[in-house]
Amino acid sequence: MQTKVWAHRGASAYAPENTIEAFQLAVEQGADGIELDVHLSKDGYVVVAHDETLERVSDGTGRIVDHTLAQLQALTFNRTHPDFSRAKMPLLEQVLALIAPTDLTINIEIKSGIVLYEGIEQKTLDLVKAYHMQDRVIYSSFNHFSLMQLRALDPSVHIGLLYQAAMVDPHVYAMHLKADAIHPFYPSVLLGPGVVEGCQKAGVAIHPYTVDNPAHLVALGEKGIEAVITNVPDVARKALSR
Repeated sequence: MQTKVWAHRGASAYAPENTIEAFQLAVEQGADGIELDVHLSKDGYVVVAHDETLERVSDGTGRIVDHTLAQLQALTFNRTHPDFSRAKMPLLEQVLALIAPTDLTINIEIKSGIVLYEGIEQKTLDLVKAYHMQDRVIYSSFNHFSLMQLRALDPSVHIGLLYQAAMVDPHVYAMHLKADAIHPFYPSVLLGPGVVEGCQKAGVAIHPYTVDNPAHLVALGEKGIEAVITNVPDVARKALSR
């Protein structure tokens, strides 16, 4: 099994993260999937962005939750890549429409922590079902209660447990929550004793983030990791094809 390449917020090393431009470039660079983050606008739309606030990536200020969709889509999201003067914040629905004709997987991270978005789980599930993409989506979150809410709403969903600090025997926790995968910060996979062996024995997939170094990509591929989440899908594809 060759390790899959999932583009972190799209091909975000080369285009503004979490924009249509970044996701389209990920497709062109041969990614097997994309990873993205979702929030709710003030008027309840599921929008794609990483931060709860606007300053880092756009010409706007303040929190996403305090802006309507119209206000958000009036902003330009090219602060990290100024050449992309038309980059906008997409709706989740727009990204689903872009990816639906491909065979890519979508990792949807539910951003419900700093801001708790009431109803985001149901809204997201409804959009995925509208595009008949249930079998191609895995949901992740640092808020594991949110993942349990997704499971309660639809027992068939695939979930991946996001975490950053190293965890002892993460497969035990994953099995307790009946999770399909863990999504750890990648050094804990490379250095954590028994992490890979435990997950492989338990049938828990490993999708580490954010892996851009070719040597680290090769090392994870040699461990039989199911997918890596990377800002540089072209680099990852080349490294994993060696």
